[in-house]
Amino acid sequence: MKIPFGRATVAAAVALASLSPAAFADSTGGHGNGKGHAHSHSPASSHAVTYVFKGTWNAADGTVTVNHGNAHVRHAGLLGQNVTFDLTGAKLVVADTNGDGSRTIADLKDGDRVLVKARLPRKDPGTQPFKAKMLIDQSARPAPGGAD
Repeated sequence: MKIPFGRATVAAAVALASLSPAAFADSTGGHGNGKGHAHSHSPASSHAVTYVFKGTWNAADGTVTVNHGNAHVRHAGLLGQNVTFDLTGAKLVVADTNGDGSRTIADLKDGDRVLVKARLPRKDPGTQPFKAKMLIDQSARPAPGGAD
């Protein structure tokens, strides 16, 4: 049985073979996964990572005295400091300690152990107040049903 190759198929194969090798070169310059995605390793491109702050709540000024933290917190030199957070839009996991029917910052008491998560630039977290994603009160256990 004969396989029919039309003139168009042969012409396409010849044209493809005549292209320069540069047309097939890796667009990432030899770095990356070969899919055309180059990764920049410059200090200017600092993507956001999760900082996990653990410490005690200061009710007087609304700050957290950081006692522990993940590697990002430690490398930023934030241990032992009072850190201010912007808690608007943050998920609050707190118990309704004041009995008003809602779980808010007012339910936090001075000296409560808290955990705060924030998405900040990897190399330099920037200036305070940091935008918090979540605050968890670890001193008082919330009632079943989660945060509001």
